[in-house]
Formats: sequence, structure tokens, C-alpha cells
Amino acid sequence: MCHIHLIPFGAGRRKCPGLPLAMRMVPVMLGSLINCFDWKVEGEIAPGGLDMEDKFGITLAKLYPLHAVPTLVAS
Repeated sequence: MCHIHLIPFGAGRRKCPGLPLAMRMVPVMLGSLINCFDWKVEGEIAPGGLDMEDKFGITLAKLYPLHAVPTLVAS
């Protein structure tokens, strides 16, 4: 089974042995970041006013980077 979006891990016999660990850890880490921080967009941009246009290259990236500022949630 080869998924093109997992190409950074390689493919075939020489693929990264850490792929299964990464597939389990990324959602856990993302959930921890969402749970432990309040996130605000830098500047006075309304959520509906974000420019989501892409630029193409070797990787797909936003034309205008999104800057999110984390604030630690009070325990």
C-alpha cells in the first residue's frame, strides 16, 4: 500500500521504519497543541477574510503565510 501524500517517508523496501509511529504520533501531538493553547491569527484579520490562495512549487504552500499566535491556556 503506497500513499502519494506519505512520500517523505519513502516507498518500497527502503521506506522509513518510523512511518507507523509517525502516523500515530502526529494526531496526538496536534491534539495536544490544540488543547493546550488558544490560537489567534496575527493582525486584525477576520476568520472569513483569510486568503487561502495556493502557490505551486515542489510542495504546495499558501501564497500568503498564515501566522497563528499561541497563548498558553490557564490550568
